[in-house]
Amino acid sequence: MKRLLYFSLVATLLLACKKDSMDAMHANDLTSIAGSWKLIEVERLSLSNASVWEPVPAAQADTLVFRADGVILNPDGTPRCCAPKSLIINGELMDIKPQFAIPANPICALVNCVYCPTWELSWNDDVLIVSSCLGSKTKYVR
Repeated sequence: MKRLLYFSLVATLLLACKKDSMDAMHANDLTSIAGSWKLIEVERLSLSNASVWEPVPAAQADTLVFRADGVILNPDGTPRCCAPKSLIINGELMDIKPQFAIPANPICALVNCVYCPTWELSWNDDVLIVSSCLGSKTKYVR
């Protein structure tokens, strides 16, 4: 009888305990970066091999739009060509899982991508630094 009681108690505990949802923490991070980000600077190497942030002319400024589910779009709402499948936001890995349909982007068929599966994002207030596996860094603001 005690075994049956212990078994049912353990089963209840296992079923009642829910895992601290990393998805909820990821959702908070993704919602905090959701919105439009305008490119302002690109990191370059100087002649002395030091990293220097170089301003981007307004005419050449790019804009990234993050949806709340992590999908990266162009300003016109089409998906970004060569977008990553996951993001590392302030040190936490998050897979991009579209919550609703992503529109087609016919231009992507014409683009030859050097694919980078993960982008690393350093986010602080209204400044976002995007690092790709190719070693490039770009700085965006809201």
